[in-house]
Amino acid sequence: MSDKISPQEVEKELVQARRLLARSGIPEALAEVDCGAFGTTPLNLEALGEVSFAVATSLAAGRLPRVAAAGGVFAGYLLAEHGALRLAKLQQIQKAAEPSGSLPSGDYRDLTDKRRPEDCAEAVLRDAAAFLRFYKAHPLSEKRPARDAEAVLCLRSYFRLLANAMRRLGSEKEDTAVLTPDLKLHGYRAQPAASDEPTGLLQVSTEDVVGNEEMLRLGKRLVRDVAGFDLARGENPKKVRNQIMFALGTPGCGKTVTAHALLNDFLGICAKAGLPAQARVIRRTDWASSYQNASASRLLEIFKTEVFEAPGVAGVYWPDIDTAFAARGDADIRNEEKANLATLFGILDGTIGPKNGRWFLICDANNMNMDEAMTSRLNQTPLKVLGPTTPEHFVRLMRDIKLRGRGPWLPLTDAEWLEVGALCVSTGLSGRSADAISGRVLTEIEDFDEPEEYFALSFEEKRKMIGELSRKVPAARFKTLIEEHVRFEKDSQTAADQERFKRRVEEIHLHLSAQRAALGAFGTPAAPPA
Repeated sequence: MSDKISPQEVEKELVQARRLLARSGIPEALAEVDCGAFGTTPLNLEALGEVSFAVATSLAAGRLPRVAAAGGVFAGYLLAEHGALRLAKLQQIQKAAEPSGSLPSGDYRDLTDKRRPEDCAEAVLRDAAAFLRFYKAHPLSEKRPARDAEAVLCLRSYFRLLANAMRRLGSEKEDTAVLTPDLKLHGYRAQPAASDEPTGLLQVSTEDVVGNEEMLRLGKRLVRDVAGFDLARGENPKKVRNQIMFALGTPGCGKTVTAHALLNDFLGICAKAGLPAQARVIRRTDWASSYQNASASRLLEIFKTEVFEAPGVAGVYWPDIDTAFAARGDADIRNEEKANLATLFGILDGTIGPKNGRWFLICDANNMNMDEAMTSRLNQTPLKVLGPTTPEHFVRLMRDIKLRGRGPWLPLTDAEWLEVGALCVSTGLSGRSADAISGRVLTEIEDFDEPEEYFALSFEEKRKMIGELSRKVPAARFKTLIEEHVRFEKDSQTAADQERFKRRVEEIHLHLSAQRAALGAFGTPAAPPA
């Protein structure tokens, strides 16, 4: 069983991680290679931000008893794997090959004596700074980094080489399992964890959407209008006046599921008509990984090549777009960033992109993070998305969709189901909460110990035995699970949504002002402009 570290636990360690990083010498070593205009460069700051999260993850993991018991070598491996992974995501170096060698593992035996996660992280970071400075003064000029991208690549190489060294130094019998927001580790083996950003469209249809009738109605009209584009004539027989739909709703109301269902509907209609079509989800990494001029250029490239100039028709979904603009009111925002925000707004207000009925954009934001300054730039009134709002909505969502096929173990009358739905409405639950409660109900249904003969059965025989051993969940227990969720989890889910938003905004703030970030986040002295 894996110990799991949440993003919130990592967030709590960020302040300490930045202190350790500031003292390590890495910020100065990067700036010595390329100091930019303010004592460092945006890429250097971006790299420091990624290393900060790697260090924070190692600190959070080091608080776990099983990780602490595994020792300093395993802690060093965990930090090195996260450092290599996060730096490899940077746009300027993501195509560079990783080194296959290793640092001399014997040089790191003293890590076995370091039990405190801070001590281990500090030793690794100081060694990384020494590694950078060694190559900066390398006897062979071709091996000396001369600009920020080369220095960051050198730093990434250090973490990869260190991870290889830790793997050689550690025990092959080590079976400590840790799940972090970035990686799944089992002993000295690591693989990427599942991302909170979908890698493709969710397998949902418009029939799976409960509530959100207005978004479904307008969305279906929009996708059908675009799917009617005539490729031979190069024009749409209908005048699609508005190709952008903007949805506004609180977390958990079903904005994402509805948008993915509409895109799936769009692709299905086009496939039946033989019309080439593609769907694109705009992810945070498409525009926030390097929030300078490069980020706006990357976003425009996506829309230009994959949407506006697509070989057929195209649909786009841009979730949580409010995070893109949350930092626009910063007092230190410079002209470059203002231009970038104008570029992003240009897509929303219709000044960027052909009005030819060949593409559409669905974007959404949270009520809590929107304001009049942002909505005034939109070319339409935001569509309010409420999610399930009636007892019937919640009954359909839980009984007919989330717990479909579990009727024999849910002995509720129609009247009792409506009471359950009414309880969801009166306690202010969201569709996301209903999904979580349905998961708990399903767990209770299948809460039994499998007999020994179960494991040797075929798949169909196992399913039959599960049906025979499953437990019934009556109406009273169903209501108790709802009340427990409201009492213990609703507030924490709201806090988690807020923390998630803050973390994404922080990624943007990191790049808004090189000088301010250098002074404030890492304590790096900023040189005056030449």
